[in-house]
Amino acid sequence: MAVDSEGRVAGSAAVAVREDALLLLALEVTASHRGKGAGHALLEAARAYGAARRARALEVLAPDEPSALAFFLRTGLSLRTLVLEMTAEVSGLTPGPGTSLHAVSPGASLYGWIAALDRETRGFARPRDWARWAAEGNVVSLKRGGRPVALGAWSTEPDRVALGPIAAKTPEAAADLLPLLVSRARGKRLSLALPAEARTLLLAAVSLGFRAVSTRLLLTDRRRGDLRRYAGGGGRFF
Repeated sequence: MAVDSEGRVAGSAAVAVREDALLLLALEVTASHRGKGAGHALLEAARAYGAARRARALEVLAPDEPSALAFFLRTGLSLRTLVLEMTAEVSGLTPGPGTSLHAVSPGASLYGWIAALDRETRGFARPRDWARWAAEGNVVSLKRGGRPVALGAWSTEPDRVALGPIAAKTPEAAADLLPLLVSRARGKRLSLALPAEARTLLLAAVSLGFRAVSTRLLLTDRRRGDLRRYAGGGGRFF
């Protein structure tokens, strides 16, 4: 939190650390305090929080407001990718013959291949996050020759089902997982966040009826990971 000399709240920031990555989830400054240094103070506090936990890379999903985007660009962050927020109205979808998903139980190891897939695709692993989704019964894997090649999760929200994250060894495996995940999630109104360079996954989403409704910029101070094999979820790309 940031407060002014009179003790009034000037703004707030929320962050999360994953391995050596600092994720800036939110940074807000009240209208009356903008342009007075509160935003920079909050960002520096967030960086200090990350540095104390050995984070070396900073990422933020930039807000749509032009002035807020300009603020982040002035701090030295640069474009990592364009994120497409997509939605679809899907019902009655069934997987084709010979395809199946495997539930990931809460007691399953979430560090071995799962962490490796996540790190290879996203740049860092999130075993604790996957464990939470698995505890809710919302994590499945796609296997080829008895070995997992893709992992996907979903979350049910009041007005929709948010698909993702999806992590996969190849873009094709991610695309193969998506329709299976749609059929397993059993939601009519679906949402999905995809990086622009995930062309194979984007084509699969479009074939299922997904359409982009908005775009966001993912900014970073250190490019890492391979987002061609990744999808976000829950309204956030993280």
